[in-house]
Amino acid sequence: MFILQRRSMKYSFTLVLLMISLITKAQSPLDTRLDDLYFGNLHQVLSLIEKQKQVKFDYDIARIEAIDVNERPMNEKLGSMMKRLCEANKLKFYVDKDNVIHLIDRWESQDNAVALNQKTYHGEPTRRNFSLSGKVVDVTSQEPLPFVSLSIRGTKLGSATNVDGFFTIHHVPADTCAVDVSYIGYKRQLLYLTPEMKLSSLKIDLMPDMVELQAVTIQGEKQELLEANNQAGLLKLSPRRLANLPNLGEKDILRSFQLMPGISAANENSSGLYVRGGTPDQALVQYDGFTVYNVEHLFGFFSAFNSNSIKDVQLYKSGFDARFGGRLSSVVEITGKEGDRKEFNMAADLSLMSANAFIEFPVGEKFSSIVAFRRSWQSPLYNKIFDQFTSESSEPEKSVTNSRFQRGGSTDISSYFYDLNTKLTWHPNASDAYAFSFYKGNDNLDNSVSPMGGGGGGGPMGGGFSNFSMENNDLTSWGNTGASLKWSHHYNSSLYSNMLLSYSNYYSQRDRTSSGSYTNEDDETISIRRGVIEENNLKDFSLKADFEYNLTSWFRFDFGAQGTFNDIDYTYKQNDTLTVIDRSSSGATLCGYIQSNIILDSARLRVTPGLRYNLFTPTSGHYFEPRINSSYQILPWLKLKASAGKYYQFARRVIREDILQGSRDFWVLSDNDKLPVSSSDQLAVGFSLENKDLLFDAEVYYKKLYNITEYSLRYTFNPKEVDYEESFYTGNGEVRGIDLLLQKKSGKFNGWIGYTLGQVVSRYPDFGDYDFYASNDVTHEFKIVGSYQWKNWVFGATWIYTTGRPYTAPEGGYQLTLLDGTTVDFINVSVKNGMRLPDYHRLDLSATYNFKISNTVPVSVGMSLFNVYNRANVWYKEYEIIENQIIETPVYFLGFTPNINLTIKMK
Repeated sequence: MFILQRRSMKYSFTLVLLMISLITKAQSPLDTRLDDLYFGNLHQVLSLIEKQKQVKFDYDIARIEAIDVNERPMNEKLGSMMKRLCEANKLKFYVDKDNVIHLIDRWESQDNAVALNQKTYHGEPTRRNFSLSGKVVDVTSQEPLPFVSLSIRGTKLGSATNVDGFFTIHHVPADTCAVDVSYIGYKRQLLYLTPEMKLSSLKIDLMPDMVELQAVTIQGEKQELLEANNQAGLLKLSPRRLANLPNLGEKDILRSFQLMPGISAANENSSGLYVRGGTPDQALVQYDGFTVYNVEHLFGFFSAFNSNSIKDVQLYKSGFDARFGGRLSSVVEITGKEGDRKEFNMAADLSLMSANAFIEFPVGEKFSSIVAFRRSWQSPLYNKIFDQFTSESSEPEKSVTNSRFQRGGSTDISSYFYDLNTKLTWHPNASDAYAFSFYKGNDNLDNSVSPMGGGGGGGPMGGGFSNFSMENNDLTSWGNTGASLKWSHHYNSSLYSNMLLSYSNYYSQRDRTSSGSYTNEDDETISIRRGVIEENNLKDFSLKADFEYNLTSWFRFDFGAQGTFNDIDYTYKQNDTLTVIDRSSSGATLCGYIQSNIILDSARLRVTPGLRYNLFTPTSGHYFEPRINSSYQILPWLKLKASAGKYYQFARRVIREDILQGSRDFWVLSDNDKLPVSSSDQLAVGFSLENKDLLFDAEVYYKKLYNITEYSLRYTFNPKEVDYEESFYTGNGEVRGIDLLLQKKSGKFNGWIGYTLGQVVSRYPDFGDYDFYASNDVTHEFKIVGSYQWKNWVFGATWIYTTGRPYTAPEGGYQLTLLDGTTVDFINVSVKNGMRLPDYHRLDLSATYNFKISNTVPVSVGMSLFNVYNRANVWYKEYEIIENQIIETPVYFLGFTPNINLTIKMK
């Protein structure tokens, strides 16, 4: 009995010990009781708790050291105190399987913290107050990434990569800090530094933020299509995510910008940018450093840029840097892809509009290359757009052909556009890079009528005329050619330079004539040619040198010099004897600039003052452009921003007003006579409210425009009495408005709502002593953009509403007989732009399905529905004068138009 009792007690004691052991092992470290006074920074407090309670923490020391703690827990659980501290400092914590407590920022996901942000070094720092420099690249292709944002966790220190991916951050507190790296279209990265890293030549790999197939989880702060809160007037788009938006056959970078507040979407037939009351020629568009003077394909329905060849794009709505010049309104800076430096890759897009393909590949270990080509094909969709934009103007003007010549024969319409991008990059070492970039885009339209003729016996002219033949020409061609050669050199962690030599050529040719011959009664052969011939040719030769000098963590100095030589010809002929305009001009613009980036008040205040100097040889004038851009971070969620500056433009596109058949435009160079140098004074002030989910941004802007020019022939003159060069008119203008943006940045559903209230007013003394609304004035613009991700599907929708644009209408016409018996037609017009077109609005929808073939080849199949409810939006109005009566005919934009597209990639 005693033995049994002893055995029972032994088993009971063992069971109690086992239960205590299990309970102790299962107890979470968060249940640890605290009863002490804790004060100092959070790193000191947690280190003390580790020693007292044998609890282990993992966190970014630099981030945690910046948090002050004064706690007096009374038998309180550690988890309770941690929750209180995290809520007050935008942190969160979790416990891993080894009972280690991890502290991370609130925006980080727990999975990312383990997979991407794993801290491997837990010792003390070995270096302090040093300069961190390196390069940020795409992890899949090893391409350098421009304009990436980097910041040191727990500090106000930060920087951004330059156009070639290099960065420098001075005065980094320790070599155990964490670097927060973010870039639109890529996953946010948190990199923990260790003493073993090469901190003077650090390479950071970023992973594209692609759609994950089968299972999609979106947590925390997610980089989306639009980024709009870095500085006043700056917008960034991710070329990788353009497919999420509805489109009509093409992923279009400039069309996507038109969905932003401050950039007009009221002109459906123009992919050019009307930014804050400016015109497309007032927007500087640069692709790999060379200027692109025409950005349109297919009558403006598509932009000239292939999105498959674009790596990064930034748009400055105002306040652009001093290194940019020669434009009044805005800047679009496009950086092309360099090509995959690791392995061969290719992709192809096919839609009802065009075929698009690119290949990229390494050449050895130091070269990379990319070739992208796009060409339209005459599908039913292409023909629909073509017919819409040519049906009203496919017939030659009524003045082209004498009424006795009837249009006949057959028409074999030929129309297409294409563009080619190629780039070759050489990285001989870590400090140098050489890049050659080439672009060519072209549109061709042949709507001519094959010859008609007649033999003897009178023919169509009657009487004794014979051997009559007539051909109606309708040929239009326009395009761009551009190339640049760039050398980038990284001297040290502080000094960087770019040298660039570039060439650009824009050309436009239009031949709408009727030509032929006939034999008269005297057996003489008479040649005939009537109609309109128009040619515009612009050449640009440029040399640039840009330098960046990072002196300290709070001061960067930029400086450089540029030289551009322009040669511009424009000819406008009516019939074969009358030359209306024949201008040939050339000249050089020599520039120098300085600019500093100053960071003050613990990195809350950022000021970028700059000065640009221009010497323009055709006028021998000196032009100074002072500029400033600034922002002040009042609170973590509240930022104030402002910009101001003076801007000059020397080469510009002049509108040739045509009341009856629609205005056209052409490029010219300023002079001291009829085309004075244009200029503008600008001011923009705004604020933004932002957290990890939402952004509200508001900016008020004002511009004063000087020496803007139009060319007008308001009636048919007697060519023997008129100097057509006198028909250039110069005036001034004012622009004012407000842009509002509300953006949802994260989650499966994201997008934005944009609104612009604007006014563009001009005054031309020769038009009358009154102000009038400019042709690009749009009072209200309202835009809604949404994207929803569900499994392998991405759904998109956009809705646009704008008030009508102003236009000038004829009020009557009459005919006068001169003393010599000839007649001249005159028209009476309304007040300049005194009428307005009806309001414009449309809804576009899209759906894209992403999958993989054999789990290796990514494929996307998409459908877009353009103008879903088939709104009849008026493009412009045409007029005819028949027996002194005005006949009005509205010309409409596209109605409901569906499209499908297919994309296949190797990776």
